[in-house]
Amino acid sequence: MIKTLSIACGSDDGVNFTNEHFGSAKFYLLYSLNLNTGSIKYTKKLANTSVSETFHGDPAKASSVSELLDGVQVIVGLAMGSNVVRMRKRFVPVISREKNIKLALEKLKGKLDSIRENLDIPTGKDKSLIFIG
Repeated sequence: MIKTLSIACGSDDGVNFTNEHFGSAKFYLLYSLNLNTGSIKYTKKLANTSVSETFHGDPAKASSVSELLDGVQVIVGLAMGSNVVRMRKRFVPVISREKNIKLALEKLKGKLDSIRENLDIPTGKDKSLIFIG
């Protein structure tokens, strides 16, 4: 059973989520969330070195972002593009209505039961899209 979650937040400025789709963020801020205590810890900043899309919803882009975020279970952003149908086979996708990443992560704690349920869904099967205020 997972005791900590690895969370990736797409950002262009290090404070707020990117206004673009998750896969188009300049970089990803990675966080660790302890499921026992609820504490969240920043772990690292990862440059988005994924391939460029050759067309909207390019599966190569989804594959490249997935490889970049190896070890991550939850992805969080303001918007997910059409590739979310591919990404939710591997990650639990969360759409935030809160632009500030730290505030959104606090709200994410209220969805831990839903996230845990989705973590039990095997890779390759669709995980639910989760929304936070």
